Amino acid sequence: MKYLICNLKAHKDYQEILNYKNYLHSLNKPLNIILAPSTLYLNLFKDEDILLCCQDISLYEQLNLTGDITIKQLLSLNVKYILVGHYERRKYYFENNESLLKKVKKALANNLKIIYCIGESKEELDKNISYQVIAHQLANILDNIPISQFKNIIIAYEPTYLIGNENKYNLNIIVKQINFIKELAKRYYHTNIDVVFGGNIMPHNIANFLNISNLDGFIIGSASLNPQNIALILEKMTQQPK
Repeated sequence: MKYLICNLKAHKDYQEILNYKNYLHSLNKPLNIILAPSTLYLNLFKDEDILLCCQDISLYEQLNLTGDITIKQLLSLNVKYILVGHYERRKYYFENNESLLKKVKKALANNLKIIYCIGESKEELDKNISYQVIAHQLANILDNIPISQFKNIIIAYEPTYLIGNENKYNLNIIVKQINFIKELAKRYYHTNIDVVFGGNIMPHNIANFLNISNLDGFIIGSASLNPQNIALILEKMTQQPK
């Protein structure tokens, strides 16, 4: 396992994030922790021994629009990654393949790495079209960027029906989907792309996923809000062969 990606979304007030930072600072961090706090708080972590990720990127930074943040600003805060394609952004902000590809290209052109989220819905799973959905989401990006940039992309596989809830999951299906992503990248793009899994990963259930041989780590949301959970998850991840 290489990565533990912590997506804090829009949680934490100022005092809470200071307490959070102090706890993280005390942790032994044997893996690549990638932290995506609210953009408001990126500055607090720029000198910490973690990799910083911004939860979004502007498509119109050349216009200096009100409320936007520029890549130059992010780079000045030591941000290394951009989160692109998260289900919540697709659903509530109507982000589509075209806008997501533009964000990916803009970030890569400025030496930022990408955490690109993909995943099928429960309806798509029930219709047995998961593979087609995943292949289409991958192709939208990988067909349109240079092969030399593939090393700068982490694919975050998050079935949308597992985000933000405790729905039951089928481990066999998850393993097959992860293997499919890996095999598709090797067969059609001749690359071994990094893949992480997310979907209500918690300290009490992470052991079920640790033996997935093709998996490079996890992306966690709710679990990451309590830094003690991060310590527990890190402990369990580092007990596994790397």
